[in-house]
Parts: sequence; structure tokens; C-alpha cells
Amino acid sequence: MTKYEIFSILSGFVLIGAAFMPGMSVKDRMRMGAGGVLFAGYGFFVAAQTSGTWEFPWMIFVIPFIGLGYAGVKAYEWWTKETREERR
Repeated sequence: MTKYEIFSILSGFVLIGAAFMPGMSVKDRMRMGAGGVLFAGYGFFVAAQTSGTWEFPWMIFVIPFIGLGYAGVKAYEWWTKETREERR
């Protein structure tokens, strides 16, 4: 397995995990989970090949960080909303 395959698989797992963070809508969770499944699936698919040339698009290296940032912002908004409501 090359570093690109490993990163693709890890990116997929990170996005799948981020889909379970609180504060996101069902639509956001579905998008993030689907992206995670696609990235991980592509990594496993390429890792199983014994011949041929495969390319890894730049998106595999950027989208997981964007997804984590978005999920973090949503979780923070959810957490601060809960805290404000408790103070009332």
C-alpha cells in the first residue's frame, strides 16, 4: 500500500466519523458520510489492484480538512446554543 492509498482510506474514515458530530443536519451528515464511503472505497479499490496506473485527485487531500472544519463549526454552534439555553 502506498501513502496515497492509506491517506485516501484514512480520509474516508475521518469523514465518516465527522458525520456523527452533533449539530449537523441530516443532509450534511449524508453528504459527509457518502464522501467518506467514496474516499475509503476508492483507496481500498486502488490498493487491491496489482497493475495499472491510478491517480489520486487533489480533493482527497483537501476535502477531509474542509469537512472537519465544517463539522467542528457546527458542533461548536450546537454546543454554545446548548450552553446559552442552560443559562436562561
